[in-house]
Amino acid sequence: LRPGGVLLYATCSILRAENVDQVRAFLKWHPDAQAAPLGDAFGLDCEGIARQRLPGEDDADGFFYARLLKTA
Repeated sequence: LRPGGVLLYATCSILRAENVDQVRAFLKWHPDAQAAPLGDAFGLDCEGIARQRLPGEDDADGFFYARLLKTA
């Protein structure tokens, strides 16, 4: 990504190892990136870096979303 570019990481999983752990590992290995807010219009907050929808919300499956911003 170019500086200022945005990457949306999304899964149809509710497993921590496939979601928050992956985002944290990415941020550790890419110091030129940071988690960017998604707002609070849907799902639950995941440690301030992502949002999670659980199965059954709005008759849907579970989903995870993280918005990552390239800073340099």
